[in-house]
Amino acid sequence: MTSKPLYFPPAPFDLGDALTCSNLVDIAYAMYAQWLQQGKPHDPHCFRWQPPAGAGFRFGAPVWGNSQVLAFHDLEPFALVAQRGSDAYAIFRGTESPEDWYVDARCEQVPYQLPNVTDAGYVHKGFVDLYQSLRLAVLDQLASLAGVRRLLLTGHSLGASLAMVGMPDLMANAALPAVSFLQYNLAGPRTGDAAFASLLNSGPANIYRIVNSCDLVPDVPPSVFDDLTCHVLYQHVGDAITFTAQYNSVVGNHDHHASYNYALAHPEQPQGPVPS
Repeated sequence: MTSKPLYFPPAPFDLGDALTCSNLVDIAYAMYAQWLQQGKPHDPHCFRWQPPAGAGFRFGAPVWGNSQVLAFHDLEPFALVAQRGSDAYAIFRGTESPEDWYVDARCEQVPYQLPNVTDAGYVHKGFVDLYQSLRLAVLDQLASLAGVRRLLLTGHSLGASLAMVGMPDLMANAALPAVSFLQYNLAGPRTGDAAFASLLNSGPANIYRIVNSCDLVPDVPPSVFDDLTCHVLYQHVGDAITFTAQYNSVVGNHDHHASYNYALAHPEQPQGPVPS
Protein backbone atom coordinates (compact mmCIF):
# COMPACT_ATOMS: atom_id res chain seq x y z
CA MET A 1 0.00 0.00 0.00
CA THR A 2 1.19 3.51 -0.80
CA SER A 3 0.67 6.80 0.99
CA LYS A 4 1.24 10.47 0.30
CA PRO A 5 4.64 11.92 1.25
CA LEU A 6 5.06 14.20 4.23
CA TYR A 7 4.79 17.91 3.56
CA PHE A 8 7.14 20.03 5.67
CA PRO A 9 7.02 23.72 6.60
CA PRO A 10 9.92 26.04 5.75
CA ALA A 11 12.93 26.63 7.98
CA PRO A 12 13.61 26.67 10.86
CA PHE A 13 11.87 23.28 10.58
CA ASP A 14 14.56 20.72 9.81
CA LEU A 15 13.87 17.08 9.00
CA GLY A 16 17.24 16.09 10.43
CA ASP A 17 16.35 17.74 13.74
CA ALA A 18 12.93 16.08 13.78
CA LEU A 19 14.38 12.63 13.14
CA THR A 20 17.11 13.16 15.74
CA CYS A 21 14.46 14.07 18.30
CA SER A 22 12.43 11.00 17.39
CA ASN A 23 15.49 8.78 17.72
CA LEU A 24 16.09 10.25 21.18
CA VAL A 25 12.49 9.47 22.14
CA ASP A 26 13.23 5.85 21.18
CA ILE A 27 16.14 5.96 23.64
CA ALA A 28 13.82 7.26 26.38
CA TYR A 29 11.46 4.34 25.73
CA ALA A 30 14.41 1.93 25.77
CA MET A 31 15.43 3.37 29.15
CA TYR A 32 11.97 2.52 30.49
CA ALA A 33 12.29 -1.01 29.07
CA GLN A 34 15.57 -1.44 30.96
CA TRP A 35 13.79 -0.29 34.13
CA LEU A 36 11.14 -2.98 33.61
CA GLN A 37 13.81 -5.61 33.02
CA GLN A 38 15.43 -4.66 36.33
CA GLY A 39 12.17 -5.20 38.22
CA LYS A 40 10.95 -1.58 38.30
CA PRO A 41 13.11 -0.29 41.18
CA HIS A 42 11.43 2.86 42.48
CA ASP A 43 14.62 4.04 44.18
CA PRO A 44 16.61 5.86 41.47
CA HIS A 45 19.87 4.72 43.07
CA CYS A 46 18.91 1.10 42.37
CA PHE A 47 18.41 1.56 38.62
CA ARG A 48 21.40 0.90 36.38
CA TRP A 49 20.68 2.54 33.03
CA GLN A 50 22.97 1.69 30.13
CA PRO A 51 22.76 4.47 27.52
CA PRO A 52 23.38 3.48 23.90
CA ALA A 53 26.99 3.44 22.78
CA GLY A 54 28.16 5.37 19.76
CA ALA A 55 25.17 7.71 19.54
CA GLY A 56 27.33 10.84 19.75
CA PHE A 57 25.38 12.27 22.71
CA ARG A 58 26.29 12.92 26.31
CA PHE A 59 23.37 11.90 28.52
CA GLY A 60 22.56 12.99 32.02
CA ALA A 61 21.10 10.66 34.62
CA PRO A 62 17.52 9.44 34.08
CA VAL A 63 14.96 12.01 35.20
CA TRP A 64 12.30 10.56 37.47
CA GLY A 65 8.70 11.65 37.81
CA ASN A 66 6.02 10.95 40.37
CA SER A 67 3.28 8.91 38.67
CA GLN A 68 0.42 8.91 41.17
CA VAL A 69 -2.90 7.06 41.46
CA LEU A 70 -5.07 8.50 44.23
CA ALA A 71 -2.95 8.31 47.41
CA PHE A 72 -0.48 5.85 45.91
CA HIS A 73 2.55 7.06 44.02
CA ASP A 74 5.78 5.65 42.63
CA LEU A 75 8.77 7.14 40.90
CA GLU A 76 9.34 6.18 37.27
CA PRO A 77 12.05 7.24 34.79
CA PHE A 78 10.33 9.65 32.39
CA ALA A 79 12.89 11.93 30.80
CA LEU A 80 16.46 12.48 29.67
CA VAL A 81 18.70 15.48 29.10
CA ALA A 82 21.31 15.12 26.37
CA GLN A 83 23.87 17.27 24.57
CA ARG A 84 25.58 16.97 21.21
CA GLY A 85 27.78 19.85 20.20
CA SER A 86 25.95 23.12 20.83
CA ASP A 87 22.52 21.43 20.89
CA ALA A 88 20.86 20.38 24.16
CA TYR A 89 17.77 18.17 24.32
CA ALA A 90 15.05 17.54 26.88
CA ILE A 91 13.36 14.24 25.98
CA PHE A 92 10.15 12.80 27.44
CA ARG A 93 8.68 9.32 26.92
CA GLY A 94 4.99 8.54 26.62
CA THR A 95 2.41 6.48 28.48
CA GLU A 96 3.59 3.03 29.58
CA SER A 97 2.33 2.10 33.06
CA PRO A 98 -1.18 1.98 34.56
CA GLU A 99 -0.17 4.96 36.68
CA ASP A 100 0.62 6.89 33.48
CA TRP A 101 -2.88 6.18 32.17
CA TYR A 102 -4.27 7.71 35.35
CA VAL A 103 -2.22 10.84 34.66
CA ASP A 104 -3.66 11.00 31.14
CA ALA A 105 -7.22 10.76 32.47
CA ARG A 106 -6.95 13.76 34.83
CA CYS A 107 -8.36 16.12 32.20
CA GLU A 108 -9.60 18.87 34.50
CA GLN A 109 -7.68 22.13 34.07
CA VAL A 110 -5.66 24.13 36.58
CA PRO A 111 -3.89 27.48 36.22
CA TYR A 112 -0.36 27.33 34.83
CA GLN A 113 1.61 28.55 37.84
CA LEU A 114 5.35 28.12 37.42
CA PRO A 115 7.98 30.70 38.37
CA ASN A 116 8.50 33.70 36.08
CA VAL A 117 5.65 32.74 33.74
CA THR A 118 2.56 34.96 33.58
CA ASP A 119 -0.71 34.94 31.63
CA ALA A 120 -0.27 31.29 30.68
CA GLY A 121 -3.88 30.23 30.97
CA TYR A 122 -4.98 26.79 32.12
CA VAL A 123 -3.50 23.36 31.49
CA HIS A 124 -4.31 19.66 31.95
CA LYS A 125 -3.89 18.83 35.65
CA GLY A 126 -2.38 15.39 35.16
CA PHE A 127 0.27 16.65 32.75
CA VAL A 128 1.34 19.68 34.78
CA ASP A 129 1.41 17.76 38.08
CA LEU A 130 3.68 15.12 36.56
CA TYR A 131 5.91 17.77 34.97
CA GLN A 132 6.27 19.60 38.28
CA SER A 133 7.58 16.41 39.88
CA LEU A 134 10.49 16.23 37.45
CA ARG A 135 11.16 19.85 36.45
CA LEU A 136 13.89 20.60 39.01
CA ALA A 137 15.96 17.64 37.83
CA VAL A 138 15.62 18.82 34.22
CA LEU A 139 16.57 22.39 35.15
CA ASP A 140 19.55 21.20 37.21
CA GLN A 141 20.88 19.05 34.39
CA LEU A 142 20.45 21.81 31.82
CA ALA A 143 22.26 24.26 34.12
CA SER A 144 25.28 21.95 34.15
CA LEU A 145 25.73 22.14 30.36
CA ALA A 146 28.16 24.50 28.62
CA GLY A 147 28.28 25.92 25.11
CA VAL A 148 24.59 25.39 24.34
CA ARG A 149 23.12 27.43 21.47
CA ARG A 150 19.82 25.60 20.97
CA LEU A 151 17.48 23.72 23.31
CA LEU A 152 15.22 21.20 21.60
CA LEU A 153 12.29 19.70 23.49
CA THR A 154 10.71 16.50 22.27
CA GLY A 155 8.36 13.76 23.37
CA HIS A 156 5.78 11.28 22.17
CA SER A 157 2.18 11.06 23.40
CA LEU A 158 2.17 11.88 27.14
CA GLY A 159 5.83 12.88 26.66
CA ALA A 160 4.82 15.44 24.02
CA SER A 161 2.45 17.02 26.54
CA LEU A 162 5.19 17.06 29.18
CA ALA A 163 7.42 18.86 26.67
CA MET A 164 4.60 21.30 25.92
CA VAL A 165 3.95 22.04 29.61
CA GLY A 166 7.68 22.39 30.12
CA MET A 167 8.27 24.86 27.28
CA PRO A 168 7.20 28.10 29.06
CA ASP A 169 9.02 27.00 32.22
CA LEU A 170 12.28 26.16 30.48
CA MET A 171 12.21 29.33 28.38
CA ALA A 172 11.80 31.37 31.56
CA ASN A 173 13.95 29.44 34.01
CA ALA A 174 16.60 27.33 32.26
CA ALA A 175 20.05 28.78 32.94
CA LEU A 176 21.01 28.80 29.25
CA PRO A 177 21.71 32.36 28.07
CA ALA A 178 21.23 33.32 24.40
CA VAL A 179 19.62 30.01 23.49
CA SER A 180 16.97 29.46 20.83
CA PHE A 181 14.12 27.05 21.58
CA LEU A 182 12.49 24.46 19.35
CA GLN A 183 10.04 21.66 19.95
CA TYR A 184 9.31 18.57 17.85
CA ASN A 185 6.13 17.15 19.34
CA LEU A 186 5.11 13.62 18.27
CA ALA A 187 1.49 12.46 18.66
CA GLY A 188 0.81 14.97 21.41
CA PRO A 189 -2.60 15.29 23.06
CA ARG A 190 -4.11 18.70 23.61
CA THR A 191 -2.46 20.20 26.69
CA GLY A 192 -3.98 23.56 27.57
CA ASP A 193 -6.59 26.18 26.79
CA ALA A 194 -6.58 28.95 24.20
CA ALA A 195 -4.61 31.32 26.47
CA PHE A 196 -1.89 28.69 26.93
CA ALA A 197 -1.79 28.09 23.16
CA SER A 198 -1.64 31.83 22.50
CA LEU A 199 1.29 32.29 24.88
CA LEU A 200 3.35 29.69 23.06
CA ASN A 201 2.19 30.48 19.53
CA SER A 202 3.15 34.14 19.97
CA GLY A 203 6.44 33.40 21.75
CA PRO A 204 9.98 32.95 20.46
CA ALA A 205 9.94 29.14 20.35
CA ASN A 206 9.30 27.25 17.12
CA ILE A 207 6.90 24.41 17.88
CA TYR A 208 6.12 21.63 15.38
CA ARG A 209 3.35 19.13 16.05
CA ILE A 210 3.81 15.92 14.04
CA VAL A 211 0.56 13.95 13.74
CA ASN A 212 -0.55 10.74 12.06
CA SER A 213 -4.11 11.51 10.90
CA CYS A 214 -5.04 7.88 11.69
CA ASP A 215 -3.91 8.29 15.32
CA LEU A 216 -6.68 8.94 17.85
CA VAL A 217 -4.48 10.25 20.68
CA PRO A 218 -3.88 13.79 19.29
CA ASP A 219 -7.68 14.23 19.29
CA VAL A 220 -7.88 14.00 23.09
CA PRO A 221 -8.86 15.63 25.31
CA PRO A 222 -11.69 16.95 23.12
CA SER A 223 -11.41 20.63 22.23
CA VAL A 224 -14.59 21.13 24.27
CA PHE A 225 -14.48 18.91 27.35
CA ASP A 226 -17.39 18.49 29.72
CA ASP A 227 -17.85 16.19 32.68
CA LEU A 228 -20.07 16.34 35.74
CA THR A 229 -17.92 18.99 37.39
CA CYS A 230 -16.49 21.27 34.73
CA HIS A 231 -16.63 22.74 31.22
CA VAL A 232 -13.18 23.39 29.77
CA LEU A 233 -11.70 24.22 26.38
CA TYR A 234 -8.55 22.70 24.90
CA GLN A 235 -6.48 23.92 21.94
CA HIS A 236 -3.45 22.51 20.13
CA VAL A 237 -0.21 24.49 19.92
CA GLY A 238 2.26 24.99 17.09
CA ASP A 239 2.49 24.17 13.40
CA ALA A 240 0.83 20.89 12.47
CA ILE A 241 2.71 18.46 10.21
CA THR A 242 0.22 15.78 9.29
CA PHE A 243 0.79 12.47 7.55
CA THR A 244 -1.46 9.46 7.00
CA ALA A 245 -0.27 5.94 7.83
CA GLN A 246 -2.71 3.14 8.60
CA TYR A 247 -1.38 0.31 10.78
CA ASN A 248 -4.72 -1.45 11.28
CA SER A 249 -5.09 -0.80 15.02
CA VAL A 250 -5.37 2.03 17.54
CA VAL A 251 -2.05 1.00 19.08
CA GLY A 252 -0.32 0.59 15.71
CA ASN A 253 -1.37 4.00 14.44
CA HIS A 254 -0.06 5.63 17.63
CA ASP A 255 3.14 3.59 18.01
CA HIS A 256 6.18 5.81 18.18
CA HIS A 257 8.80 3.69 16.46
CA ALA A 258 6.71 1.86 13.85
CA SER A 259 4.58 4.87 12.87
CA TYR A 260 6.16 8.22 13.78
CA ASN A 261 9.84 7.36 13.65
CA TYR A 262 9.32 5.33 10.49
CA ALA A 263 7.48 8.22 8.79
CA LEU A 264 10.26 10.71 9.56
CA ALA A 265 12.89 8.24 8.34
CA HIS A 266 10.87 7.54 5.15
CA PRO A 267 9.10 10.85 4.38
CA GLU A 268 8.40 9.95 0.75
CA GLN A 269 6.44 6.86 1.82
CA PRO A 270 5.47 7.17 5.50
CA GLN A 271 3.20 4.11 5.53
CA GLY A 272 5.59 1.26 6.06
CA PRO A 273 5.08 -2.49 6.18
CA VAL A 274 1.88 -3.34 8.04
CA PRO A 275 2.14 -6.45 10.26
CA SER A 276 -0.28 -9.21 9.28
